[in-house]
Amino acid sequence: MQAIPYGVPLDAAANPWLALDHELRAQGRRAPSAPPVRAVVCVTVHVDGPAVEVGRKQFPGAGIHTAGRYAIRRGVPRHLEILARHALPATFFACGYDVEHYPDTFRAILAAGHEIAAHGYLHEAWDLGEDEPALLEKTHTLIQQRLGVTPAGWCSPSGRKSHRTLPTLRRLGYCYDASEKDRDRPYLPAGGDDGFVMLPNNTVSLDDYPFYFTGHSLAAEACDNWIEEFEALRQAEGYIHFTVHPKAAGGSGTPARAAAMDRFLAHVAAQPDVHCMTLEALARHCLAHPDAWRIA
Repeated sequence: MQAIPYGVPLDAAANPWLALDHELRAQGRRAPSAPPVRAVVCVTVHVDGPAVEVGRKQFPGAGIHTAGRYAIRRGVPRHLEILARHALPATFFACGYDVEHYPDTFRAILAAGHEIAAHGYLHEAWDLGEDEPALLEKTHTLIQQRLGVTPAGWCSPSGRKSHRTLPTLRRLGYCYDASEKDRDRPYLPAGGDDGFVMLPNNTVSLDDYPFYFTGHSLAAEACDNWIEEFEALRQAEGYIHFTVHPKAAGGSGTPARAAAMDRFLAHVAAQPDVHCMTLEALARHCLAHPDAWRIA
């Protein structure tokens, strides 16, 4: 794949991340000799613990000895170790049930410097009708009370929303939604306010679940696909939203699959023109420069 020509002069039209690059240099967080930031990577971990099985009522005792329990007990610690090794921040999406029953897991995530965002209570399938606002508020309150932080972002467990979703999120003080699939870059919705931004999660091949949910893909193949997609986006829109799940079935919690995640993130961390940040940090940046991200 053709290398990015670092020596070519950049402008805001060609590179939407120039303002971010300038901010990082002003804060002393980017070396003067480093090339301009050409791409932003957001690593997101959808914890999806026992909440998934409990919510689906899949079998008696669901949530006790399940794939979700594996995510809590083994997958999350592995992912935290990998992120620490590469000094990368991440956003962990948490279901309210999991926060309620396994708060120490999420406290460890916060202690490692990562973001906690909301992901439903029992990983519900939408539309929930009139119950939706109450469930959104329930998870929001659980994160506040059990973890002592206020979530800034949300991602739909099912990828769907209703007409109630965004007004409820705004009422609760959220500043971003990571559910949309309709654009390649962050954007402020047309007709919306300047306090809320969409951070699309639209690249299915940068998600581990499509590779692993049938159990037929080799971890090495998944990693090769992620690197190919990353390089294409790095030279195009420059926004890379990478999603993993720490569970065993359909996720990257097991040793071989965690190793593939490790190899991919090593490749990401080695690129001098890439900046990694949490979704909240990206949202705050976009909201500080609304004209650059507003759509017609």
